[in-house]
Amino acid sequence: MNIRNTFGWCVTVIAVIVFFLAAGNALAEDVSLTDNKLHVDLMPYLVFGGMSGDVTIQNRTVPVNPSAKDVLSNLQFGFMGRTGFSYNRWFAGTDFTYMGLGAANNIADVGVDQWMFEMTGGYRVAPYLKLLGGVRYNKINGEFRFQGPLGTTRSGAQTWWDPIVGTQATIPLSKKFSASARFDVGGFGAGSKIAINAEPLLNCQVTKRITASFGWKFIYQDYENSSQRFKYDVLSQGPFLGFNFRF
Repeated sequence: MNIRNTFGWCVTVIAVIVFFLAAGNALAEDVSLTDNKLHVDLMPYLVFGGMSGDVTIQNRTVPVNPSAKDVLSNLQFGFMGRTGFSYNRWFAGTDFTYMGLGAANNIADVGVDQWMFEMTGGYRVAPYLKLLGGVRYNKINGEFRFQGPLGTTRSGAQTWWDPIVGTQATIPLSKKFSASARFDVGGFGAGSKIAINAEPLLNCQVTKRITASFGWKFIYQDYENSSQRFKYDVLSQGPFLGFNFRF
């Protein structure tokens, strides 16, 4: 499937980025790692997401494989909110995501509402490298509106949990700018067959407590419930813009 080949390149690039960002442990130590204080981060952000892949509802499969130009022209709205708590090298956090995704071809219009809630925790093994693990709750409502005068509508909904493991790395570029990348993988058959999330970002420290982040978010999910004739094999991606507030 072309989507897997395309996303395979994305995963390879992110893995290489994370590897080199890990070299940041040779840089200056972050004072928050040793100050014995609790730090709280709140980050509202937006993602305008497009989708590509295959969606199956009630045994009817609709391929959604637009070109990069088509994905950008069909972007819909998403909202995310992230919290983080850290004490020296230990950290924990949550992430809530809603994305309204849509695409169309000569078979049907496809609409998907996707909710995700994530709980993670981990340890900073080096000043600029974190290892993390947790769980992600997924809920998807999908609808097909088939083309033609006798077009019908089919809809379905699914919920499941995925275990996830991953890493996040950040490296300073200057006093105000830094580059970061998060990569995690999950599912492993417990929920999704496989779920992959990647977030390459460029960050700018606006004030002492506010950091703006811009980049791109990718999330690929391969989930199937054969008893309900539902399958979701989709890459969702789009530009990312957020502001982190640290207390």
